Amino acid sequence: MANSETPKPKTTTKIKAKSESKLQALLAAGKKPEDLTEEEKKQVLAEIDAEVENMTAEDVLKAVERGELEIEYVDPPNPLDNFTEENFKKFLTGKITWAQLEGMTMEQAYAIAEFGYTMYQQGRYKDARTLFEGLVIGNPYDPYFHAMLGAIYTKMDLHEEAAQEFSIAIDLDPEDINSYVNRGELLLQHGEFEYAMEDLKAAIDLDPEGKNPASLRARALAAATAAAIKELIDRKSSGEVATSPPKRRGDKKPLAQPPPKKS
Repeated sequence: MANSETPKPKTTTKIKAKSESKLQALLAAGKKPEDLTEEEKKQVLAEIDAEVENMTAEDVLKAVERGELEIEYVDPPNPLDNFTEENFKKFLTGKITWAQLEGMTMEQAYAIAEFGYTMYQQGRYKDARTLFEGLVIGNPYDPYFHAMLGAIYTKMDLHEEAAQEFSIAIDLDPEDINSYVNRGELLLQHGEFEYAMEDLKAAIDLDPEGKNPASLRARALAAATAAAIKELIDRKSSGEVATSPPKRRGDKKPLAQPPPKKS
């Protein structure tokens, strides 16, 4: 029969034996623990560290028996503790995510996202995809995770999936300039000029002063698209028959800039 794993003990050391000598001398001199200087604290801690470092498992057991060590058992958190009726109702109403229901905090989720962002920058799109797909499953209401996944899909030439993620990001955050521009560029790539111009215009309107690099890219794409459309209209008006379609910006692979890194 397998031995059950016991929780890792947290030990609290009482100052006894050799390590007491320095502290007792200081206390005898009328000093309180909070009045110790930094140098005195270092000396006391050094004595304790030296004693603990030389202790064997048998020494620890004997110290516990003598009352020199106090063992406090800390039980590991039970993931089922979060599955309360109240939390489940919050999940059903969208107040918390599945990851939060399982016990993952948003701080932990963003730490994973930061790691995934680094992978994206290194060109490790497959690994980054795995992380962000997990994040959007656990945290479906976070626009940043969807926007990053859209950028990753674009780099992997999964344009339909990328457009869907950008759309979700925009629904969750209607002021997400990057997602408007990235989706607009995908639409240009597939010849959807009217819808693409709507996205680019939305990005420009959100940043009329052009402070965001994404809105500057939107202006450049919109200008290039407008020029291509004007050229096509002029050709038709003059009766010129084009032997090949005019070149457009969308013939190039979309740049798919990632959203700004979460701080």
